[in-house]
Amino acid sequence: MSGVLTPEGAVPGSPGALERISNRFKLTWSEVGVGSYRLQLPELADPSDYIDHRINQGHYGLTELPYWTKLWPAAMVLAQFTLRLAKGEGPLLELGAGLGLPGLVAAAGGRQVVITDLDPDAMEFARAAAEKNGLGDMVEVSSLDWEAPDRDLGAFSTILGAEVLYHPPVYPSLVELLGRLLAPGGTAFLSHQERPFAIAFFDLAQERFTVRRTTSRIAGEDEPVTVYLYALTAKQAA
Repeated sequence: MSGVLTPEGAVPGSPGALERISNRFKLTWSEVGVGSYRLQLPELADPSDYIDHRINQGHYGLTELPYWTKLWPAAMVLAQFTLRLAKGEGPLLELGAGLGLPGLVAAAGGRQVVITDLDPDAMEFARAAAEKNGLGDMVEVSSLDWEAPDRDLGAFSTILGAEVLYHPPVYPSLVELLGRLLAPGGTAFLSHQERPFAIAFFDLAQERFTVRRTTSRIAGEDEPVTVYLYALTAKQAA
């Protein structure tokens, strides 16, 4: 995403995003409770109109819809789990963060966080959420292309990802990315709503990582949904 700028000429996800998105969009703010934290998340007042506009501009295909505009149950599960990670050492990385709730929870607990996405507007909303909640000094928002990651990004002992497994063609790239970005002994925590095809990712991942899984039931829009939370730890070289 090198060279991409917002309509105001700013780098997406840079400081000042709260003012920028407030000027660009009609927003509503929802309070989300995670443990003792009460975090404010920006939402589009009319997400359908936004999605239609972006599709008409040619920004999205059927597999590239802006799923980040919604807070998914899997993000809530991962955010709850992140409460126990907030006191860990070193910066934490969130992949495909969208609104960035898990990363914001870690930041609220005192951990430095790098929130990443590829969609410029998602990066703007994540940065705006950090600013709204007084976490601007704890959160860096950065663009990350899984197929061409910045080699200067570094390595992380903890990586988070909620609903990053909805598009199977990216699975090989994601496995490689985790292998590159996880520090020795580090763990990636990935959550997703129950989808049978996602098992293909873990078939690939188990060649390089030890994989553990827990299962949760959480309220969905119409009925409770099943969410899986996986922990992937790099295997020791033989």
